Amino acid sequence: MCRRSRNTILGPISALALIAGGTVCFADAIDSRLVGAWAPSASDCARLFQRRGGVLSYRQPVDKFAQGAIIEPQHILGPASTCRVRDVARARDDFSVSVECEDSISFSSHTVHIKMNSSTEIVYSQSIDQTLNTTLIKCRL
Repeated sequence: MCRRSRNTILGPISALALIAGGTVCFADAIDSRLVGAWAPSASDCARLFQRRGGVLSYRQPVDKFAQGAIIEPQHILGPASTCRVRDVARARDDFSVSVECEDSISFSSHTVHIKMNSSTEIVYSQSIDQTLNTTLIKCRL
């Protein structure tokens, strides 16, 4: 088969494979209102986060014990772990996000609970125990 004919056939097949594979691999996305950096206070925002090249990241050296999160459509980044979103369940402004997390020594699966109080405030919990809830504000970076 000549090269030109092969490229004519393989081009559309490759595109279909990418589209089909992409739709199977993507998990539910987190609500776009939650995307951004979140910390307990404005001073914590400046201390914990930075924007480099348009991308949010933790300021170095990272305080592994800080409370805060960078929420992306498919990930939740903590100071010591990275969590991949597997599933999102929503009831009004309450979100239950099933995640798979990894840190420097382990992997775990759990559910993160997020209650959106307003466009700039959430209650964030990595546990069902409400005494561990943390109120976070959205950082303006």
